[in-house]
Amino acid sequence: MDLDQVLDRLAAAAMRVPVADAAAVLLFDETGDYLTVAAGQGFSAGFLEVKPLPLSESTLDREARSKGVALADIGAADPFGLDRATGLTGALAVRLGPAARPLGVLHVYSATGRQFGRAEIALVQGLAELGGAAIEAAYGLQDLARLEAEKAQFIRVTTHELRSPVTVSQSLVRTVLKGYAGPLTAKQRDVFDRIGRQLDSLENLINDLLDLAASRAPGLAAEEGPIAVMASVGRAVLLLQPRAEEKGVALKLQPCREELAVWASEEGLDRVFVNLVGNAVKYTSAGGQVIVSLGRRGDDIQIDVADTGIGIPEEAIPHLFEEFYRAPNARRLNTTGTGLGLAIVKELVERYGGRIRVQSELGVGTTFTVLLPAHQLT
Repeated sequence: MDLDQVLDRLAAAAMRVPVADAAAVLLFDETGDYLTVAAGQGFSAGFLEVKPLPLSESTLDREARSKGVALADIGAADPFGLDRATGLTGALAVRLGPAARPLGVLHVYSATGRQFGRAEIALVQGLAELGGAAIEAAYGLQDLARLEAEKAQFIRVTTHELRSPVTVSQSLVRTVLKGYAGPLTAKQRDVFDRIGRQLDSLENLINDLLDLAASRAPGLAAEEGPIAVMASVGRAVLLLQPRAEEKGVALKLQPCREELAVWASEEGLDRVFVNLVGNAVKYTSAGGQVIVSLGRRGDDIQIDVADTGIGIPEEAIPHLFEEFYRAPNARRLNTTGTGLGLAIVKELVERYGGRIRVQSELGVGTTFTVLLPAHQLT
């Protein structure tokens, strides 16, 4: 729930207090010297557009801030310019948040002849306590979202800066290996081969970081629409078939006759399946097999990537989708990996409204299952 929803619900809850005819949630600015009406109910049009009120001009709010609770007759000296035609005369103000760092004030207003008793005051105090905690949590979520966006932007800029020198270095290494700079001894060739492999690993890391940033930063994700799942899965299998054949792994696709589509970006969906199928091939030994199947399951489309590979230790499964995590038995193999692939897969699957799960038995194999909401292909 975002901050606006929290504020609207708090104002609505305050309206259910007996004798309440109007309610407003006011928030302090960063200095704590001004109050802004952030949500309200029961007022005439335009009330929410009033300018920020200096705390120095509101005795009611100064008292609520210092004592926690304040009662007053609105009278003629109404700092918020309430519509006198509404008949609102009594005001109850309760501080939101602790005295050390108040977040705002909850106002509840009553009409002529309706007064706030102890029960009503206690009820509003309880609402304010819960509302203050919810507002503080919403502020925290806003801060986290901002930090996540800043982190994604930093990753995007940094990796873009790294990509150019890596690409140039790869080109130079290939030039040397092809003999354009003169003949190489066996030892020199081995050294340049190692440099090339490390540069390839660095390029993979850069690409993974860019994908991770794109999956999290607003405005960086590819355009979404109805995407044919079979076509995306087929592209992944076709791309990885040569690698599977080179390893002696049987890579099989079990297609579905039904035309299946999901709401996603083509680039993102391809990334999901290339990663899952690529991992299955990578961690399956010669003579093993990888089977990719898809079909409808209720309102979802289910895609399974099953292999007869090394399997995943039970204690590693809860950490598989964490950034930079690799299972211990995967790290022991002589294979490259950034530990970002599955984190990206999970980000993308959840972006498309789906979920992913894994079943594995050490030494027997692993099955990744992706469930995505079915969509009409137009």
